[in-house]
Amino acid sequence: MKKSCKILLMYMYIVAALIFTMPLAYAQESGAGKILILYYSRTGNTKLCCEALQKELDADMIEIKDLKNRSGGWGFFTGAVGSMFDVHTDIDPVKPDLSPYKNIIIASPIWTGTLSTAIRTLIDKNQFDGKKVILFTTTNAAEKEKYIEKSKARVAKNGALVVGYYQIVVKKEVADKKVDKQKQEIIEDALKFVPDIKKAFSLPQLKTQ
Repeated sequence: MKKSCKILLMYMYIVAALIFTMPLAYAQESGAGKILILYYSRTGNTKLCCEALQKELDADMIEIKDLKNRSGGWGFFTGAVGSMFDVHTDIDPVKPDLSPYKNIIIASPIWTGTLSTAIRTLIDKNQFDGKKVILFTTTNAAEKEKYIEKSKARVAKNGALVVGYYQIVVKKEVADKKVDKQKQEIIEDALKFVPDIKKAFSLPQLKTQ
């Protein structure tokens, strides 16, 4: 009888352990494919793209705020100068919690051929060890390959496995003039990259609407 009780008690312990550990294991497995989007946007174009991607990819998203005023012409000028001389700025958050994520999209406008000051600061102040990272940019004109490789190397230096680089040109040529694309055009351009992003992150390929 005593032996039977011990066996029953052991069986109950095993069942209890399975009940408590299975949801945790499932949560960890599910979280492994979750995407985090980190973005900075000055005029709203990058934010527009990221909101569209967030919806399609079921991603979490954190806005990186530049605590220096970058609005208007003067704000753009100071940001562009900062990019030229590769300086940092004050951002919030400085160190977002990356630990739950294996897949990260870092999104930024392009200023004078490089990532915005806020995003460069973010990259330089964080480690991306063991993370798959995609860089996603908005730009007035297609970036030169040497600048793309420089941005990728910046993230890789801090441990990231850079698995993609996608850019949206937010201007188009109409009657020999460069004009801003409509918001819907920018969104559609961003969504075209969803299958490639899923493939880069080794996620299931689902049809987008």
